[in-house]
Amino acid sequence: MNQILKKYLELRVSMKDYIKGLMDEASVNGSPVIRTMFYEFPDDAKYWDITDQYMFGDRYLVAPVMYEGMRERKVYLPEGKWRSIHGGNVITGGCSIKTDAPLDIIPVFEKL
Repeated sequence: MNQILKKYLELRVSMKDYIKGLMDEASVNGSPVIRTMFYEFPDDAKYWDITDQYMFGDRYLVAPVMYEGMRERKVYLPEGKWRSIHGGNVITGGCSIKTDAPLDIIPVFEKL
């Protein structure tokens, strides 16, 4: 368990500048840090019905594991290029994908 916590602490530290930028943006214009998908992609009608994934700022799509025993999940990626922060593979969006979700990984994709 300590290795998992260490991994996510290191990730948080590596995102320090990004998070500070989000907080600055929120204080200047009120933009939320955690955003519904339709906030970032209002023209993509699919996001008006998807309630189990969200954006962390405008750059990271987070697809949390919602149920006990869930080890993979479906994620809808918007148009564009996305990179899994865990595997590094680049995916062309505009489609649904199935991604692994082992106990120690929260599926997160970075917009490129």
